[in-house]
Amino acid sequence: MEKTLSYNPHIERTLALSNLSQKKYRTVLIGILVAVSAAVLFASLVLSSSLKAGIAGLRSCLGADLLVVPAGYEKNAENILLTGEPNYFYMERSVLDRIRSVEGVEKASAQFYLTSLAESCCDFPVQIIGFEPESDFIIQTWSKKRIRKEFGEEFFLCGNNVTQEHGSVRFFDEAHKVSGRLLKTGSGMDNVIFCDFNTLQNIFDAARKKGFGFISDGDTKNKISTVLIRLSPEASASTVALRIKNAVPDVQVIQSEKFIRNFSQRMGSFLVFFHSISVLVLLITIFSMALVFSIMINERRREFSILRVLGADRSALRKILLYETAFIGGAGAFAGITLAALAVIPFNALLSEKISLPFAMCGTGRILIFATAAFLVSGFSCVLAAVNAVFRIVKIQPYGDVK
Repeated sequence: MEKTLSYNPHIERTLALSNLSQKKYRTVLIGILVAVSAAVLFASLVLSSSLKAGIAGLRSCLGADLLVVPAGYEKNAENILLTGEPNYFYMERSVLDRIRSVEGVEKASAQFYLTSLAESCCDFPVQIIGFEPESDFIIQTWSKKRIRKEFGEEFFLCGNNVTQEHGSVRFFDEAHKVSGRLLKTGSGMDNVIFCDFNTLQNIFDAARKKGFGFISDGDTKNKISTVLIRLSPEASASTVALRIKNAVPDVQVIQSEKFIRNFSQRMGSFLVFFHSISVLVLLITIFSMALVFSIMINERRREFSILRVLGADRSALRKILLYETAFIGGAGAFAGITLAALAVIPFNALLSEKISLPFAMCGTGRILIFATAAFLVSGFSCVLAAVNAVFRIVKIQPYGDVK
């Protein structure tokens, strides 16, 4: 009896995997294109979300309607808020009482900047900020738990990024018990240590006795660095700022909402550029893969013609190619997202420090959503790139292409 050629309609996946394994160079090339696209897209989503969360954290950590600093030090104050970069500037303490007497000021609290320290508690210089717990209406609200200061105890609050050892931080061979750790804000305040004025003065005096010196002044009784202001409900920020400048010469008044709005606009331009890069990489990936698939179809005409002779219809040929693109797209997207996650997530604190912008890494749930979105978009882009090749398969006829 004469033997006839036959085609098993259930082996499309097997044939797809076999072809991918035999054409390793081509498979790896396409996989790398998909991986790069997925990595850039995933990183873009995570970083943009984290930067937006950083802006929200910056808004919450400001907490004050107005911030008064010495004239000419507005940028220095903004750098402390944004990056926690150690800095110092001072004005007379009498400024605080004069500000409190200005119409429209509901609350006013002073802070004192002591810089700079690079002690064993941290991998980066630390800004110590003295504040008044009695008049403070911002710092203590960031604490993870309610704080009670016992008589004679130090009042020590650590930013979220500051490392502790057994509930203490050490300066100049002296351990200081931490009263509480502050919630993560994503701003420069995560790198700051806050303490009451008496504790700050004790740290300064102890360092000076041991021969250590500070760049900044340690006169906490007569000097302050900033005044944080909460306005009365009916008061206008612009109006009160003008009153303060008229009442207190040689100061600069920073309006929190205006500062946040201007910063958000600058950040928005950066995010648009970042997303544009992601879209450009995705488009380049699609066009590159489309070119590869087009060339591949020309090379495989004999292969597909033989499959037609064996009984494979056009639908089976399309399935084979779609299986190949799905396997490559899935594997490439997974690899790219994994590598991007390993680069971004574990080193988010270092990344935040390098870009010098408010940065609060998004939560696990949001990261999984972004990973899923990047996986689906990258996988779909691979299939989309193969559409032209899939339609060209329809034109392949049995017998005629076999030599």
